Amino acid sequence: MPNVKKPSKKPVQKKAVRATRVKRAPRAKATPRDPVMAAINRMYSKSAPLLVGEALLFVVAAAILFFKPVLVLTIFTYIIGIALLLFGLYRMISGFIVSNDNGGGGIDVVFGLINIVLGLLFVVYPAGSLVSVAYIFVVLFFFKALRVLVFAINLARARFGHYILTLIGGIVLFALAIALFFFPLGTFIAMTYYLAVLMLIYAVADIYMFVELSRVKMLVSD
Repeated sequence: MPNVKKPSKKPVQKKAVRATRVKRAPRAKATPRDPVMAAINRMYSKSAPLLVGEALLFVVAAAILFFKPVLVLTIFTYIIGIALLLFGLYRMISGFIVSNDNGGGGIDVVFGLINIVLGLLFVVYPAGSLVSVAYIFVVLFFFKALRVLVFAINLARARFGHYILTLIGGIVLFALAIALFFFPLGTFIAMTYYLAVLMLIYAVADIYMFVELSRVKMLVSD
């Protein structure tokens, strides 16, 4: 028999078709610092304009109180007068309504008239009304200073505690009460200066908070 070559049974190797894979950029791993940075940036964007604006308003208000205290007191007196007028009208009208319905309300009408009269005095005579209110505060301050002075004298007699400092404080308060009695407008002018100093302190505090917040933002961003 003729030698017939048998076909080889070796498996045909198929070329593996590799699918082209799209290379993706590696995902940035979130670090624990990212939420902190986001929170600080959010806090900065919300708080920084408010802090700066509030500081500017406080500085402007303090400057007005320092250089125009009489004007501020006059405006404040007008505000008190208008408030008393509105409250007196409301009290009197409510008193008339109650008196018509239930037969009462006479006290409300009387107090309403008193508030209206006081409001008219504050509006028509702001300087005189301011002086009268100042005298009320002076009298209260005088009694407070007198009590402190008597208490300091009792401590000095008993030789107990820091009686020397208490006695000096009582004398100073009593001297201030006498000075304010002769210069009653000085009470409110001193109050305006006190408010101006407080506003300047608040402005400095706002600027300090803004600087510290900016510093924290820069440290976290680096």
